[in-house]
Amino acid sequence: MIISTGVSNQGIGLQMERKPGFPYWTAGFFLSGLTEIAYAKETLLITAKSCVILPPNTPYRVTVRKRQHEIWMIFDARAGLRLPWPSNDSKALAVTFRGSQVWKEVQAGLRDLIRRWESQPPELLLAENSMERVLLLAIREHGLQNQQMPDERIQRVVAHIDERFKEELPVEELARVAGLSPSRFAHLFRQFTELAPMKFLEIHRIERAKHLLLTTDLPVQEIGFSCGFTNSQHFSTRFRSLTGQSPSAYRQVPKRRFGELNPDYEHQNPER
Repeated sequence: MIISTGVSNQGIGLQMERKPGFPYWTAGFFLSGLTEIAYAKETLLITAKSCVILPPNTPYRVTVRKRQHEIWMIFDARAGLRLPWPSNDSKALAVTFRGSQVWKEVQAGLRDLIRRWESQPPELLLAENSMERVLLLAIREHGLQNQQMPDERIQRVVAHIDERFKEELPVEELARVAGLSPSRFAHLFRQFTELAPMKFLEIHRIERAKHLLLTTDLPVQEIGFSCGFTNSQHFSTRFRSLTGQSPSAYRQVPKRRFGELNPDYEHQNPER
């Protein structure tokens, strides 16, 4: 049974947190972007042409790393859905459709799902049929691939960056964390994230800086230093390059202070 579904377009840095105790399954099909989903002790990097399905009672945190376009759904798998679900305490199911001929069929099902759901009045049974279809395709594709997405070596590197982003992290060090040569690591990292390792690190630092700018009164220079930038001029230059504003100007946008990057912020689809 569908509880809710919709389309989400979110920019870099948006965060959304699902608290413990939510009783329904959630799924996201990502048409573009790069999204980090942290749950339990795992972190998933979800790229374009991918999906993730999370069981009930699973707290998780979503962070948009590259502007995303997503179709999400909330549903009760016990109420009428004829799907081979694992138990409620199972791990998240993440699958990529890259290189798969199934992706076009998934896109068609997603378009039909939204069209049926948003019609007046909603065509609930037909919408539910479309949702079943795309979920079945995802489950089948996951079984065929029978592997975790993305590569565990890349996940180790992302966790390393998250813990030590303030430090100097050359490609050679990140490659050692992954257990790969620098050239092989750089190729694999770009394959899964669509970003070069150093670009990913820089974006990670800027997003941390944006959060501090909006939630603290720390001086701009101190924020830049705490986020891994060696001096205030370099921080301001790179911040302006990625955001189009200086750090001080970014801090002065009132509506952002109470919304866009607040860890407790729930975006315009609060059910999500």
